[in-house]
Amino acid sequence: MVRSRKKKKKSLFQPLTDWWDEQRDRHLVLLGMLFTLGTMMLVWAIVFFAFLSSNVQQETNEWAKWSTLTWVGAFLGLVSTIFIAPEFFHYLAHYNTLQEILATDSRAELAQREAEARDAVKLLGGHWLARFESKKVELGMRKSMPAGLELIESEGGQLLGSWWGTESSRLSERFQNVEMFKDSGINRILAGTSIVGLIFFLWNAVHGVARETEASSRNMTVDLTAIVTGAEYNATWAPHFDLIGGMLMIFFGTILYMTSPTPDDSSSDEEE
Repeated sequence: MVRSRKKKKKSLFQPLTDWWDEQRDRHLVLLGMLFTLGTMMLVWAIVFFAFLSSNVQQETNEWAKWSTLTWVGAFLGLVSTIFIAPEFFHYLAHYNTLQEILATDSRAELAQREAEARDAVKLLGGHWLARFESKKVELGMRKSMPAGLELIESEGGQLLGSWWGTESSRLSERFQNVEMFKDSGINRILAGTSIVGLIFFLWNAVHGVARETEASSRNMTVDLTAIVTGAEYNATWAPHFDLIGGMLMIFFGTILYMTSPTPDDSSSDEEE
């Protein structure tokens, strides 16, 4: 009976397990997205219960119906933080280690840390094996690339252009010592998060996300400045732009701009 139950569990989760194994080269990005989503849920729960739940018991309060969803989001965010965060930082540590090894120009150091690099390559998958073997060719540790292995400079660039696959964003150029910003997957997470945040706060300011009553349409803008300052009313008729909401839109817009590729001025100067 125990063996039959185990077989049933394996067959039930086998499609999900197979799909996860097929996405091995995207594990870091997927874990990063889940970790970011869980963190955002926790942040929303903190903001909700700290600033919005004080008047939830009022009959006409537009936030009352969000209490249950916020509790569910807080639970999911907490679970994702507990179980996904360690795995995400485990992958991130191997990624940073591999980036550090690939940045070296010493044959001795590369040979000394080859086993460490192999472990990271095996975990991350994707194009990392080709990049590691290419580094060995560059330093003269082997004559040519292994058969059937080709170095792809920008993975995913053909899909959404140079922005999607860039490993040299304005953010990585500004913070050159932070190896994490040089990863195209991390750059996609930052760009996607900033797009979602920018759209949400812009929609809130222009069209509104709150209701005056339960039966009315969502045509009131949530005034974040009023919430923080403890004003009597937390929403006003849209369109409405408040200070904190505007600062958040500027913040997300700046992050989105910083994830764009760095202009290659050096090549244009050489051609001239």
